[in-house]
Amino acid sequence: MQSFTTFAKREGDQWASLCLELDVASCGKTKDEAFESLRNAMVAYIEFMLSEGREDDIYRPVPMSELKSFLFLDHGAKEQNIDAIAMELEYA
Repeated sequence: MQSFTTFAKREGDQWASLCLELDVASCGKTKDEAFESLRNAMVAYIEFMLSEGREDDIYRPVPMSELKSFLFLDHGAKEQNIDAIAMELEYA
């Protein structure tokens, strides 16, 4: 079982989610839907990388510029509500 760091934040009428270790993102109408969609995207990404024999390339952290863009608003809001969870995935 592997643990990954994931974030979700509200963006307009949906939630955006992001996995820091894999640079995989997704979204959903609710926070739970965004995390579930992210989990599915992470599994699909890992399965694809394994099927291609690219185990050594699975981990690719989110670039700092993209992480800053996800975490910090640039249109004047003073704070933003971001939820973080450790997501557990098991893969071969």
